[in-house]
Amino acid sequence: MEALTAKTMGPSKNERQVYDLVVHNAVLLTVDAKDQVIANGAVAVHDGLIVAVGYSRDILSHHDFREVIDAGGGILHPGFIDAHVHISQYTSRSVLSCMDGTSVTMGDWKSALTPDDEHASAALAAVDYLRSGYTGFVDPGTIFCPDAVAPVADEFGIRIWLTDPYVADAGTELQKHFPELVSESFLALWPKNRDEAFRRLGSQLFRNKDRNSLVRAFVGLYGEGTDSQALFRTAFDLAREHGVQLQEHLGYAPLLYRQREYALGASMMEHMSGEGLLDSHVTFVHMNAVHPGDVQILKARDVGIVWCPYGQLQMLGRGGAEGRMVELHRAGVKVGIASDIPRAVHFGGLGTLAAVTAAATGLAASGHEILRMRTIGSAATVGAASELGSLEVGKRADFVVRRPDVSENLGFDPALEFAVIADAGTIDSVFVDGKCVLKRGEVLKADRPAVIARARQSVRGLAARLHLA
Repeated sequence: MEALTAKTMGPSKNERQVYDLVVHNAVLLTVDAKDQVIANGAVAVHDGLIVAVGYSRDILSHHDFREVIDAGGGILHPGFIDAHVHISQYTSRSVLSCMDGTSVTMGDWKSALTPDDEHASAALAAVDYLRSGYTGFVDPGTIFCPDAVAPVADEFGIRIWLTDPYVADAGTELQKHFPELVSESFLALWPKNRDEAFRRLGSQLFRNKDRNSLVRAFVGLYGEGTDSQALFRTAFDLAREHGVQLQEHLGYAPLLYRQREYALGASMMEHMSGEGLLDSHVTFVHMNAVHPGDVQILKARDVGIVWCPYGQLQMLGRGGAEGRMVELHRAGVKVGIASDIPRAVHFGGLGTLAAVTAAATGLAASGHEILRMRTIGSAATVGAASELGSLEVGKRADFVVRRPDVSENLGFDPALEFAVIADAGTIDSVFVDGKCVLKRGEVLKADRPAVIARARQSVRGLAARLHLA
């Protein structure tokens, strides 16, 4: 295992470098290409980057550090990334039941959001994410005012990926097929025509000028039949030109997806591949109907897939779904796990939900597979796998340290124990860019009671405006 000690960056081995931080005496779940687990390992950090990964004795003996943290034998793993969440709707998670029997829809709720409401929702989510071992989240273009949400990154110390709001040139398709999600007031905030949709594309890419920013942008389309092929092609070309990912919802409702395929006379993936619209910079969200032949197409074109387990369970119950996420992962397709809208499970329970959903599709996922999909897989679906998602030299120092004295820590399958079974109570600390942002369950930059109070005030104000009890 001497190769581990060579995984450093900096001056020659005869020169002692002073680094910012080392966390040692930890069981490292590296999530590297070999899925190495290093007992009594250490991670060294300098200027926000991982500069050494290996055995504690080797790293401590060869380098000096401004701060030394003893993990006490606890688990250290890359931070989780939520690959897809409608962040402005986080505070709406218990509202749907109040809409039952009324004329109010989620579209009414979304159109009533103010920038303050979107900030309150994202702030509450950020606190809950960090307390659950997440170091970043991806919104798919459902923030009306990105400038209201972007500051949350620096306020709490969490990464945010965002894109242009509601880019579509056929929004009426959503109303036709998902009336419970829309309203006239909601659609009034969408692009009025194709020209307006084209103008929205790329409006957030300015955020990528600062490579060290916690906020990054990609190109997004709403999808689910609301974009023409011309709009998709333009977005496809724009994303490739700027070296970012293109994401869109696709295949959420399997029966509707199959209707589109019937009209095309081919599978959607066959059609898009034939049109030259599949490539490594494309990510589809949901894909609850992946046909056997699609697996090789997605692999060959290196397309990313975001798996939302709760949504897939819903669709398995409605018919027409083909859940092949574990099969895709094993075939080498980039698969990330996402909450979508966490109404039925907390962020910390997403690993368990993924395990249950995988079992329901007939192909169980291992703890290591779920760990990879929650970390480097999710990073890959937003084009960030070269920077994040594993404990490797040169990557951003985003990681989680778990307490050793917890019931989940039996020491035989740490990936299963801490990416599937463990809850937030097992987390000792969370680091983003090498800075500690959570310690002993508390977000260091947040006044949690105040964040909760603002979120509650926001929800009550929205409910009052919509005349919901």
